[in-house]
Amino acid sequence: MTAITHSVSRRTALRGLGGAGLATALALGLPGRTSASSSDDPAAVIAAYIAAVNAGDLDAILDLYADDAVHIFLPTADGSAGVCLGKEQFTMWYENSLANDDRVEVADGTLAVDGNQASFVARISSAPWSKLGLDELEAQADLVVIDGRIMTHVVTLTPESVRQLQATRGSTD
Repeated sequence: MTAITHSVSRRTALRGLGGAGLATALALGLPGRTSASSSDDPAAVIAAYIAAVNAGDLDAILDLYADDAVHIFLPTADGSAGVCLGKEQFTMWYENSLANDDRVEVADGTLAVDGNQASFVARISSAPWSKLGLDELEAQADLVVIDGRIMTHVVTLTPESVRQLQATRGSTD
């Protein structure tokens, strides 16, 4: 005889929550600092990342990355390559990000997970952008999680967000 249960996996439950709900559910359900190594589930790692960024917790952010991870953010405000390799460069990137009071959320219904890869639309706010009159910009975020840590993290501002940023700066190129 086969017993049928009506349980839902944690991964399935998290997928249905949307951006803010996902971060809140994981933040409330896990006491103290969340370590990425506690889960190979990209959705859980993303939720821990968003919670750490929004809490301004540099150590928690860095704990989520593999030592040899790659982080790419395009386009950059200063025209630099926008590529960080390893935790030393991530430290400088995130110190600047936290100094700018950056905040991130997953746009509702955009999180897609396939194995160890995840993709979502990120809504990013930052004090320098606020001074330009921009509440938030949207970016496509793509991550690969290996052994519970972020190995690659690519963030690309959407074309509309790039246009908004250029318009506030008086640039059309």
